[in-house]
Amino acid sequence: MAISRGLSWFHPMDIRHYSSFLDMLRGQDPSSPAIVFKQENGKSVLDYASLIRLVEDFPVEEHGCVGIFADESLSSILAILAYASAHIQIALLSPLEDPRVLVKQIQAADIDFLLGPKELTEGLSEALSKNKAEGVGNILFFTSGTTSSNKAVVLTQESLCSSAFNGASLLPLSPKDLLYSCLPLSHVFGFVCSFLWPLSCGASLALGGGIKSFFTDFLFYRPTAVSLVPQMAGFLLAHRLLNPELRLILIGAGDCPESVLQALRGQGIRVSFGYGLTETSSGVALSLGEDPKAMTLCPEVEAKLGEDGEILLSCPSLVMKGYYKDRKSTEGAFSQGYLKTGDLGRIDDDGLLHVIGRKKEMLVLSDGSKIFLPEFEAKLASFLGEGVDFAACLSKKGQVVLCVGKAKMGDDYSQAVLAFNQTCPYSHRIAQTQYFSDPLPRTQTGKIKRWQLPLLLVD
Repeated sequence: MAISRGLSWFHPMDIRHYSSFLDMLRGQDPSSPAIVFKQENGKSVLDYASLIRLVEDFPVEEHGCVGIFADESLSSILAILAYASAHIQIALLSPLEDPRVLVKQIQAADIDFLLGPKELTEGLSEALSKNKAEGVGNILFFTSGTTSSNKAVVLTQESLCSSAFNGASLLPLSPKDLLYSCLPLSHVFGFVCSFLWPLSCGASLALGGGIKSFFTDFLFYRPTAVSLVPQMAGFLLAHRLLNPELRLILIGAGDCPESVLQALRGQGIRVSFGYGLTETSSGVALSLGEDPKAMTLCPEVEAKLGEDGEILLSCPSLVMKGYYKDRKSTEGAFSQGYLKTGDLGRIDDDGLLHVIGRKKEMLVLSDGSKIFLPEFEAKLASFLGEGVDFAACLSKKGQVVLCVGKAKMGDDYSQAVLAFNQTCPYSHRIAQTQYFSDPLPRTQTGKIKRWQLPLLLVD
């Protein structure tokens, strides 16, 4: 078992591999606290035995595919656990998603029944599918959709439990730990790392109350661990919201600025970075040392690099069954039995994985040269300044365009762009800047939806 230096408060444990969610819950001390949540009179605690009883008593109706709005509430958690345990296919939906997208997801997943807030279930009732669901006991997650419209990925209880086991094997929590859950459970990173991970270790889970209570939850619950996306970590630091008991932050779904990392470490907080995909039931690698970009592969994962540097993964216990009713895309996702991640990387002499960026996060210019966007935009950010909502894309004419979101009257970055262009080859220079009053389109985890940017441009 790999445990990083400086984690004296973590204790080696007998991390078990579970095949189902109920098996996981039953494997813990029945009297230990499992879920902590807010009520009018303060905190309420469910021990593992009580949680199991509530799941077993939850009213389950027979349907082909149930769409559950995973709003991080106790009721949605019970619904997920109960329907999964009844081996009824479920699809996890975000209550914050655009209704037009939800209609497409409902149709794509053959959802014939909805569970969640009344205003959502009633408003979308006419979109319910009349098609017969294909599969029993599957759990469908929708991909982030950064480079194309999202797909329904078919996972299982076993693959998700395997992901939790792998993560806990490298980064175990103690039964005395309390993890604050604030990531969307409709996203596989949140589901595994903000829900299953603590339960697989017999730790406790504190249910977040959404963005409105984000300012008070850390002092209210006083967690020892939390899983975050980079934007959340930066926000919590900027507003000084982190409680002194917090000792571990797991960051995933994007790069974290070095300034944020250093500030967290300065507060004595251990930071670990995770890498994974929806198609691999979340994480396949974790950083355990001082270098956050040098990641140890999880126990059941094998990685190699393609000729173009693409990370290819073999992880039979974690990998998806496929994209729902999309055989062509499923077959195209694999090469000689390895999952094609779409990420570029390298493997160092110690066998540690380094993720460099997305293959599709490149702009291919008319002269044949390529712009690697993570590096390009990181450099551009130093000219634009902090806090600017921006991204680069190509126009129909093949010119580089700077898109600026959340723009106000009088915003003008022309001088910054001019200075930046002087540092670039001619073909890489920004030809125009377009301003938008709305924020740029992003996924639930804060990544830019690259494929949408060209659609926003005004010729």
